[in-house]
Amino acid sequence: MKFCVIHGSNRRGNTDKTLEIIKEHLNKKGENSFTDFYLPKDMPYFCNGCFSCITGGEYGGQNCPHKEYTHPILQAMLEADGIIFASPVYALSETAQMKALLDHYACIYYNHRPHEGMFDKVALVVSTAAGAGTGRVVSTISRSLLFWGVKRIVKCKINMWAMDWEGMPLKKRRIADRALENKVNKFYYLTKNRCKLHEGISGGFIRLMCKKLIKILDDTSPDKIYWKTKGWI
Repeated sequence: MKFCVIHGSNRRGNTDKTLEIIKEHLNKKGENSFTDFYLPKDMPYFCNGCFSCITGGEYGGQNCPHKEYTHPILQAMLEADGIIFASPVYALSETAQMKALLDHYACIYYNHRPHEGMFDKVALVVSTAAGAGTGRVVSTISRSLLFWGVKRIVKCKINMWAMDWEGMPLKKRRIADRALENKVNKFYYLTKNRCKLHEGISGGFIRLMCKKLIKILDDTSPDKIYWKTKGWI
């Protein structure tokens, strides 16, 4: 299977080590390929807030001033069977680079012009920390994915209470590795069987709420025109 991996930092630290372990577990299950993007190297800009992605283009920000970076990442996600997002905790939150990437894709939220290619995706969201904060990171990233229409999201939090994997007591390291393996097993199963999965409760609720919002927009709204063209309203 094909996986797209978004690294929330260029630093080859604990999160990168965790992704290596995840890839090892995935490769035990079959032949896989991975397309990796490192932030900010592969997307170095913050969102300008120019609204060009909202006011023009069919979806995905065709008019975005940073489309030379955002479109290859979006295309890789659409071509992948599963998507992996991984961010370390910086100051009790996700990295600025990860947030900047997510900001660029607000245009494919349900309340604008979602890409139906996301509707059968399964995502694994991973966060590591020497201390606390992984819950907030995983929650922030997962919220964006829900608004993209991603069908299932597997959440994985690794609180090391140490500077790195080697600094953890052996027993705790084994527990963390088993937890990762369990999350990978679930992620792989859901990804392999994604065409048989029903829409999640949270995603379905968001879609219905956004559908009500779209219906009350002016008929000249690009978002409403898009939804009508797709036959969703």
